[in-house]
Amino acid sequence: MIHRNSQGKLEFHISLNHKIVIVLVATMILLASLWTTVMFLNMSRNAKDIALNDERTYIRSVGSNENSVEEVCNLAKQTIVQQTSLYDYMQLAKSGKDLDTVEKIEFYNNEIASLDNMTNTNPYLYQIRLFVNAPITEKKPCFYRIDRLKNLAWAASYQSGAWEINYTDTAFPNNINYSTRLAAIVTDIYDENDDLLAVLEVSTNIENIIPNFYSENKEDLNFFIDSNDHIVCSDHVQELLNSNKKQILEMVENNSEPAYIKLNDKNFLISTMEMTSLNGTYVHITTTDHIIASYYDSQSPYVFIVVISMIIFSALVVILIRYIFRRFNNLTTSVKRIKNGEHIMLPTDGNDEVSDMAMQINDMLSALEQLNEEKMNRELLAKNAEIKALQNQINAHFMFNVLETIKMLAEIKEDYEISDAVTSLGEMFRYTVKWTSGMVALKEELKYIKNYLDLLNLRFDYEITLSLEIPEEYMKLKIPKMSLQPLVENSVAHGIENVAEDTLIVIKAYKQEELVCIEVLDEGVGMSEAQLEGLRQRLDSNEWISDSSDHGRALYNVMQRIKMYFGPEYGLQIFSEEGTYTKVVIQIPKTN
Repeated sequence: MIHRNSQGKLEFHISLNHKIVIVLVATMILLASLWTTVMFLNMSRNAKDIALNDERTYIRSVGSNENSVEEVCNLAKQTIVQQTSLYDYMQLAKSGKDLDTVEKIEFYNNEIASLDNMTNTNPYLYQIRLFVNAPITEKKPCFYRIDRLKNLAWAASYQSGAWEINYTDTAFPNNINYSTRLAAIVTDIYDENDDLLAVLEVSTNIENIIPNFYSENKEDLNFFIDSNDHIVCSDHVQELLNSNKKQILEMVENNSEPAYIKLNDKNFLISTMEMTSLNGTYVHITTTDHIIASYYDSQSPYVFIVVISMIIFSALVVILIRYIFRRFNNLTTSVKRIKNGEHIMLPTDGNDEVSDMAMQINDMLSALEQLNEEKMNRELLAKNAEIKALQNQINAHFMFNVLETIKMLAEIKEDYEISDAVTSLGEMFRYTVKWTSGMVALKEELKYIKNYLDLLNLRFDYEITLSLEIPEEYMKLKIPKMSLQPLVENSVAHGIENVAEDTLIVIKAYKQEELVCIEVLDEGVGMSEAQLEGLRQRLDSNEWISDSSDHGRALYNVMQRIKMYFGPEYGLQIFSEEGTYTKVVIQIPKTN
């Protein structure tokens, strides 16, 4: 609700029952949001964990399939290498000899046909080809002269017994199948003299090793990285890898387990599997955005139910709060009438907190007249106190004028010793009656002590010298007013007067860890160990309050004031040696 305040400005006012409604509804919404968020996060985490487990299962299946393909190719290779009839024929052809026509036909129909039959009966094998280093009669699809080999991309760089990955069959330039990519294990076959007899190529479709190699699905990518970081993949996969190759290579190098990665502002799951025999690593990258999207879509009904529930709950809260606060609103209306000057008593029917409040307000109204009367009495006392304070100021002003007159008379008569004494006395008097908050700068307290000793030296036949060893940085340090002067007065009364000879009072200030220590030392009669210990015990005791003895009273008062201003961990310490010295150290915080 908007209303005007006492200055006429518009203010926005919210009643208590509305505040409670807002707090309850906001709390409910907050708790529901937190619970929903936690539940969503847990379910999202579970969905991601399921995706990770599925990915691990997929990678294991790829590894199993790769082992099967490799085993089939190696088995075919071993079978052919160990086939004696083939070896003997290739060795015969290399020597320049040949079989007769009948034997050759039988050889081709049996041995060469068996190679073709091996390819046709095994789905993992694409083809088996022997490139013979001799002038043989070629027999498609597996028996050729070695000069056909030069048309293949890997011919100039292959290593015997190793795999060649991702190439097309270009052995016959006029009949090239560009749509099929191959992987093959290539093996050299030597005769007894280590002369090359033939090159054996056992090939398989690359999709048997890299699943979905030809797939155009941009949310599921499969490729192979060899030991030289060369990526073997289809063209549509290459588009993604061109701009993310460095990041992908780092992930492949640092993660042996499936992990999440962000590529081109999309979330992917990347997993790897080392293919040792192929001298490289298989990499599978699949998007996870559709997993999260489907998860959130499945939660839409739940969100709708929560929103409807919150609306119903808010409506119920509003109705209940209005009912509960009906009597309270009546009470506030009556209080406003009293504020406007009406003399009424609040209704106290009922036995709840509202009735108790009404009774308390009635009691408060009954006491207002008495409080007003007491207030007027206090104001009268305050006025009297102000008048008294003004009289004191007038009296102090009169004393300053008298001292100034005495000083002028002394200077006229050229009695400068009396003039200086009056100046010191005036400064001491002004420092004493000057109003402060209880704290003064250290330099002001030291000035008072100097004037005090100057006046004492007029009285004594001996001289008390004041030595100050205080860095300039401590001169503005705040200390309780009249906290050092009682220590100096104690030094004179209990230590120096009994000696009655020229002596020295030293005041030092120095830092000790986080404290500032102010030390007052006199070269007086000192104290014995028993006296010192007794004094220390009495300073730490509350007996000083009721003790009628004046000895040590100043020390106790100073210590209590320091504790009051700075805290119980601060105070003063006393050190003494009989016949030599007495030293009192005040400890206060560095910053106060």
